[in-house]
Amino acid sequence: MGTKRQIWYVEGSAAEGLVAPLGGRYDLRSVPSRRTNGERPHGPGVWVAEIDAQGGSGRLPRGANDWRVIGVVPSKFHSKPEPRAGGNGRIFAYVPQTAPASVVNRIVGAAFENLELSRREQRARRALQSADRELEKLNEIGIALSSERDVNTLLRLILEKAREITVADAGSLYLVDEAPDGTKSLRFMLTQNDSLDFPFQEVVLPLADDSLAGYTAFHGEALNFADAYRIPRGRPFRFNDRYDRESGYRTQSLLTLPMKSPKGETIGVLQLINCKKKPSAKLRTDREREKYIQPFPARSVRLGLSLASQAAIAWENRRLYLEVETLFEGFVRASVMAIEQRDPTTSGHSLRVASYTETLAKAVDREASGPYAAARFTREQLKEIRYAALLHDFGKVGVREEVLVKAKKLYPLQLQVLRQRFDYIRKEIEASTVRRKLQVLLERDRGEALSEIARLSEDLEQREEKINDYMARILQANEPDLLEGRRSEELLEIARQYFPDPRGIESPYLNPDELRLLSIPRGSLDAAERREIESHVIHTFTFLTQIPWTKDLRGVPDIAKAHHEKINGKGYPFHLKGDEIPLPARMMSICDIYDALTASDRPYKKAVPSARALEILADCAREDEIDAELFRIFRERRIYEGEPTAREFD
Repeated sequence: MGTKRQIWYVEGSAAEGLVAPLGGRYDLRSVPSRRTNGERPHGPGVWVAEIDAQGGSGRLPRGANDWRVIGVVPSKFHSKPEPRAGGNGRIFAYVPQTAPASVVNRIVGAAFENLELSRREQRARRALQSADRELEKLNEIGIALSSERDVNTLLRLILEKAREITVADAGSLYLVDEAPDGTKSLRFMLTQNDSLDFPFQEVVLPLADDSLAGYTAFHGEALNFADAYRIPRGRPFRFNDRYDRESGYRTQSLLTLPMKSPKGETIGVLQLINCKKKPSAKLRTDREREKYIQPFPARSVRLGLSLASQAAIAWENRRLYLEVETLFEGFVRASVMAIEQRDPTTSGHSLRVASYTETLAKAVDREASGPYAAARFTREQLKEIRYAALLHDFGKVGVREEVLVKAKKLYPLQLQVLRQRFDYIRKEIEASTVRRKLQVLLERDRGEALSEIARLSEDLEQREEKINDYMARILQANEPDLLEGRRSEELLEIARQYFPDPRGIESPYLNPDELRLLSIPRGSLDAAERREIESHVIHTFTFLTQIPWTKDLRGVPDIAKAHHEKINGKGYPFHLKGDEIPLPARMMSICDIYDALTASDRPYKKAVPSARALEILADCAREDEIDAELFRIFRERRIYEGEPTAREFD
């Protein structure tokens, strides 16, 4: 308010006589009684104005916040006059024209105190509003930082917001790296500059006291210098001016802030350069730098430290998230490996199906017309689809291995026993023929015996050919091809043949269980075995529901459990129809069928060419087994031509 506080009044008015005794304490200022071009009241101050009988006032200054008005009333008025229309209702106090100087002095003093209190209140209100805005801004920044998942974007956002809130023209971000042996270093991750484009290269620096960033990282101390080139002697660090020399930029005010984790550990450093008086200013010339650069005020340090703490928490959370994600990726990788070790012939199937399905989902996401024009997939949903596809066959770990890898209708041990049985039958026929030949030699004369022995040898040869023919037919029937009616009759004929076992009991060439399996009309599995294979979907679902999925991934079990469902409701295990099947599962079923058809030869089937696989899928679409529109996209976008094995986990 100045050395002396100002009291204003109109020349020649009753107010002049009242305030005259106060001249030694206050700065008395008068204005002419008539409006002229002379000095006009300028506040803040106290205006002593004469009030007429009707409550009207003389000339009053504008700006009620900067003035307190004391009304001078005629002596006969003993109470506050009522303001008339057009009068002034902001009078602080009234004094009679005959009031003693002591009273006037107290009232004027009270007016100035009230004015000062008002000004303090205004400053406090502005400070509170500014603090509210800063808090709101910090909250907004905190929300933005905590919601960002991409690492590079997060780091860029941290530096951008730190510069924005401190009005810094440039800045850099460093992260503390820790090697497996515990050695720490400082990684220069990012730099930004509003006034200059400068090529940036990520480098690793030693964590030492001789640099500002290293000192802050090592000690967790904020550093604030008005001029980076005038750092006080005695400090262990010096400003590295290489950037300035190479770029022509001039670093002046400099603020280095530690990014501290909730545990108090410094995990990074923010270095902010050249605080600007005007946020939009560019600092390309000496004149611009002289005009706009200022030291970082205490407010910037306070806000910068708050933001640095938020940034540290966001980065720490993101790092923990990445560690958990890496851990989970490892778990998924191990799970896929476990599946493939159970059935090595399907190696790579899960990875290929996952890649095909993710690629198909991205193609569907780009559809601008048709039934799926509105279908969109976020990054999280694509990850959900990928995990579901990677783990869709995990339930096979719950299926008996002999059923899972069964390539023929008979199990290997069954076929081995069958071969041994037929070997025994051959040996038994040979032994029986030898016994009969000996008997003939002993009982008949030489000529008749030789003739009978020749006949017995011919009969043995025919019987052995028949046994070999039976075995060939059995081996042919054992293949997982379509069993023709003729072959089924041949199996029945073989099963009706008997031989004496070592105990002398007549036993069939084929036992009932062997005949049943060899009579499977198509494929290598009977109904019970097929149900066991199909149960892998239930095992998959049961397993996946035990995992505490995040909100973004909680749909994985429902997607995986539906990959064998069909649009017409004839799939398994839940016989879902149409839209009851999740869209990702409908996409996965197409990719699963295609890969199963075209994958490398397996013991129970030959790989088919891509063109033939597409024909089979087209038939499936016509039979309403797969989604025809999704198959159209799969075929027209040539999803099947990708190279899904090029990457495993990104």
